[in-house]
Amino acid sequence: MPNFDIKSAVINRFLRLTEVDLESGMVNWVLRNIESPQAEFTGESVDKTDERGILISRFDTAKGFTLSGESSKLELGLMASQLGTEVQVATADKKIKGEDFEIITIVEDSGEKKATMAYTPTTTPSVVYAINKDKSLGDPIEVGTADENAKITGNVITLPDTYTGSRIGVLYQYETDEAVRVTDSSETFNKNAKYIAKILAEDVCGVTAAITIVISKGKLDNNFSLNLTTEGTHPFSISAMKDYCSEEEELCYILIGKAVGVGV
Repeated sequence: MPNFDIKSAVINRFLRLTEVDLESGMVNWVLRNIESPQAEFTGESVDKTDERGILISRFDTAKGFTLSGESSKLELGLMASQLGTEVQVATADKKIKGEDFEIITIVEDSGEKKATMAYTPTTTPSVVYAINKDKSLGDPIEVGTADENAKITGNVITLPDTYTGSRIGVLYQYETDEAVRVTDSSETFNKNAKYIAKILAEDVCGVTAAITIVISKGKLDNNFSLNLTTEGTHPFSISAMKDYCSEEEELCYILIGKAVGVGV
């Protein structure tokens, strides 16, 4: 008698999706909080009909498998894989470059009107911009040494006495050791990888089980749209590729086993 024999199962929830680098065997990322997960099995066939168009036979010619879903959160690891790049993590020795148009509230400091930028510019801006009361963009104010000019020292802007606004805008570039960055390059594309999906389930008698879907060689779709709102999700779609180097030439396999260590 088999020790574990489940022929049907009720899905509880999708636990996680893991990407594994095919060359190094290292785990690239683990994705949780997945909405609307879906496994789609597809196939193509060729029909043979008689002289009246009546179907005589149908020959299956190809199979396909796609695993898709949506992360509840924006995931930079997933995005980097979709874009064919890596997540850059800034350090004190390897800072990341950025650029921003920052709108800053002006404060009084020792009788002077000052605004402090979040970062120190790598190159001193040549102008700052007035911000009108309705928060629209106003006229530029040159940065210089004359009385009517704005002055910038480090990350501090000093406004001329004639400026009457309560905010100021400034466009500048900077470097930081407290950021992460993902770059979409027109010359780099994503690579095939292994994907392991873990799903918590139970059989009809209430025995807890774990469903594992393994795509030995898969390709992430690099077409995706991000809804940049609170309700937005991060979608993904993985197409299984034929593994020519394996004897079975499998697209994927589904394994149902004991639920050991799956609830994390």
